[in-house]
Amino acid sequence: MSPHRPWRRGARASLGTAVALLSGLLTAGPAAAAPAHTAPAQVTYTVAPDGHGDACSPGRPCALTTAQHKVRAATASHRFDLRVVLTDGTYRLDGTFALDAAKGDGGQHGHTVTYQAAPGAHPVLSGGERVQGWHKGADGVWSARVPAGTDTRQLYVDGVRGIRARGAAPTGFTRTATGYTTSDTALDGWKNISDVQFVYDVGWTEMYCGVSSVSGTTVTMDQPCFDNSTRKPYGVNADRPDRVENAGELLDDPGEWYLDKHAHTLYYKPRAGQDLPHADVEIPRLQTLVSGTGTAAHPLAGLAFSGVSFEYGGWTESDGPAGFSEVQANMRLTEPDGWEKQGSCDRYSSTDPGSCPYGNWTMTPGNVVFDHTEGLSVTGGTFQHLGGAGLQLGRAVHGSTVKGNVFTDISGNGLEIGNGADAVPADLSVLPAHNTVADNWVHHIAVEYTGGVGIFQGYSRDDTIEHNQVNDVPYSGISSNWGWGHTDTATSGNRILDNLVFDHMQLRSDGGGIYVLGQEGDSLADGLLISGNVVRNGNSADGGHAVYTDGGSTDVTMTGNAMFANGVFSMGGCKEEQLAYGHFSFTGNYVENTTPDWPCGDPEDLTLDNTKVGADGSGVPASLLANAGLEPAYAHLTQAPAGTAPHNLALGAPAQAQYVDGTPADLQPGDRTASATDGDQGTWVQASGRFRWQLVVDLKKAQRLGAVTVGMPRQHFATDFHVDASADGTDWRPAGTAHASGWGTTPVLFSSPVTARYLRVVADKPDDSGQRGDQMAISEIGAYAPGRGTADLALHAPTQALFVDGTRAAMQPDSLPSYATDGDPGTFSQATGEYRWAQQVDLGRSRPVDLVTLQQPDGKFATDFHVDVSADGATWYTVARHTDTAAGVTGVQLDRPVAARYVRVTADRPNSGGQTGGQMAVGEVGVYGLTGR
Repeated sequence: MSPHRPWRRGARASLGTAVALLSGLLTAGPAAAAPAHTAPAQVTYTVAPDGHGDACSPGRPCALTTAQHKVRAATASHRFDLRVVLTDGTYRLDGTFALDAAKGDGGQHGHTVTYQAAPGAHPVLSGGERVQGWHKGADGVWSARVPAGTDTRQLYVDGVRGIRARGAAPTGFTRTATGYTTSDTALDGWKNISDVQFVYDVGWTEMYCGVSSVSGTTVTMDQPCFDNSTRKPYGVNADRPDRVENAGELLDDPGEWYLDKHAHTLYYKPRAGQDLPHADVEIPRLQTLVSGTGTAAHPLAGLAFSGVSFEYGGWTESDGPAGFSEVQANMRLTEPDGWEKQGSCDRYSSTDPGSCPYGNWTMTPGNVVFDHTEGLSVTGGTFQHLGGAGLQLGRAVHGSTVKGNVFTDISGNGLEIGNGADAVPADLSVLPAHNTVADNWVHHIAVEYTGGVGIFQGYSRDDTIEHNQVNDVPYSGISSNWGWGHTDTATSGNRILDNLVFDHMQLRSDGGGIYVLGQEGDSLADGLLISGNVVRNGNSADGGHAVYTDGGSTDVTMTGNAMFANGVFSMGGCKEEQLAYGHFSFTGNYVENTTPDWPCGDPEDLTLDNTKVGADGSGVPASLLANAGLEPAYAHLTQAPAGTAPHNLALGAPAQAQYVDGTPADLQPGDRTASATDGDQGTWVQASGRFRWQLVVDLKKAQRLGAVTVGMPRQHFATDFHVDASADGTDWRPAGTAHASGWGTTPVLFSSPVTARYLRVVADKPDDSGQRGDQMAISEIGAYAPGRGTADLALHAPTQALFVDGTRAAMQPDSLPSYATDGDPGTFSQATGEYRWAQQVDLGRSRPVDLVTLQQPDGKFATDFHVDVSADGATWYTVARHTDTAAGVTGVQLDRPVAARYVRVTADRPNSGGQTGGQMAVGEVGVYGLTGR
């Protein structure tokens, strides 16, 4: 479902042109008058959320399951393609929409069966159930009754995921063999204690284990989860919990919810602006929304989904005794003594080995799953609001295409191919092979199980992962292969090409934008090829690499990639003792660090020849940057809704550079005054010889003005400047000033409208070489008519301080989130406990947004930050990024205007105490539309 499209239930969309239907088994339409001996090229069935009957025509659509029965009846002897056209709306599934080759759900004789959206429609296959009948209780907490047996780990309000009630435990813990002893008996008084889970953040993993019972100060934990999470011989073991979840006693923050399964009652504390009685509140009822399966002898062939969305699937197994005992990438220990036996082979005991192969752990299931398929196609859809993994391509999935989809708001991995068990199967056809994953946008996934990855590739052969964009993931972006080299694999021929990965490693450690593990082939010729990818702006300060070849990795060619702004080594990895590691060819890459990091020992057979580039990507070929990520036909997937373009009255206007005495200024070599009004932020004009100079712009006629924007490039900016206005170019009067500005675009709002033909920007600082900006240069001047567009849309708007996982941030003393929009730069919002956090502003409704400003106090600033926007609070788009920031006012002009209700500024650096700025504090966030309306 389009993230900015209004939700509509049961709406219908016409096909426009009726397609002929077969007579007999199929319902004939008037266009079916073909000669009796001529088989149709295709047969179409039309369905609707409220469809009924068996006509299955555009005028009389049927139900989805009715069309499926017609497909099954037709495929036994058909010689044509079959289409099921889904009109607009939400199809609430009563059970899994199961597709089975043995029942005739696939194409035969080279033909296809396609489930596709009608033109202009956005059909949703939903496993959700709407919760209604809400009643307001104490402390702003609302409640609603749900059917007996209801169980869920997810709740969504108008498409925005709620947070299971969580908080710090109210007592001290000392770990024992079976759980903990506590410093008091507080937990013994909690209701439904056996539904409570402890959560552990350890390295690259996050684990959930349930409480079995509490007696006084003794806490007994669920088994096997507790042993599996605390006794692993390979590290990442739990100790004391980092937080507690799923307790009604912890329901205190807006956005939190709690299900009392015993009382069949759901509780929720709304976020600001949420109208619960009228909101669409959804909980998942189904785990598997769609499944497709065949056999080795009879695979499910020729099946396609096009333009169909999959939403509101759940998964509750992690609430059970095995919990969620993660090893890596959402692979889990689930068996009794799994910490010792499951997937350990003979690594720890050759006389009493565990199950083989090494790494044979339990995979987190997808909410849409396929196995034993040939030629599967999933294109143009959306996988969102899901409680397991998104799409899982399992055993013997061959020749599939997953293209042009969006994967977002998923509890676990976005997309899974293969598994961690089939290292060397007796029958190679078991391995997924010749699959293409291309031009998908994978973002904001693993939002519950934060050790998850954007795209997970287990044991597979000859698969291609190309031209995807993966961003805002808590751990690695793309993860390839399995096993750590403790077992031979039949993996070979895989390719990771031309992907764009950024804002990865948001929460977990020891991973990378692209993470590689285990044997990738028998030689470089049939090993893994990583080429054309751009990996940037990761947050890997706690360990990892931009591209990480971890334990047991062999036979990897990496060439023609770019890696920058990640804060870690571009290349490297950690070998496993006494195991093969190496056979790497790393050449022709553009990297911040040309020397890789090998903390556990050097690899064998390494070829290294790469080019060093700047931390900001300077030196990377423009063609490489442009080619990575979504191809042009799919670029719209990642673009925020377009806003109204501002009318810049200074665009193309003539300009003059003068010294402050009015004499013509000499310019830096190659500079032109026209660069200040050409609409290109990448060009600028800069005077030479004197620090203080001015630029005069002729608007050609008198204009009524409400604001001016002044863009200045990195390193070349005036800390202070002022703007004058004139009707005749001779008599000047002050119009506005800017103080403590940095590089970027600074707005100057006039206290009252000004009518003028000429504008003058005058540098006040820097006035000598000791200033932070070496000398003012002007990349662009904007002049805008007065109106709401030239006002600060964020002023006095509701605002929140959030950690990067979306939870409410703890605040520094004497700091409140509301200080970021109160109009007083002397007060500020500043989180505590985590360096990376975000200030989020609600503009109240969708507004045109063209410019965002951030004011930060001395000693409390983010060196780097980025700006996201959203129309609905659920789907977020990164629209700007700023680096080399200091205290004062920083303005970021968007590449294009967008329409957004929510604007969020996230601190990227500092991310540790060693950074110059200490930690971001927000004196003011400003948001401007500049439309003049």
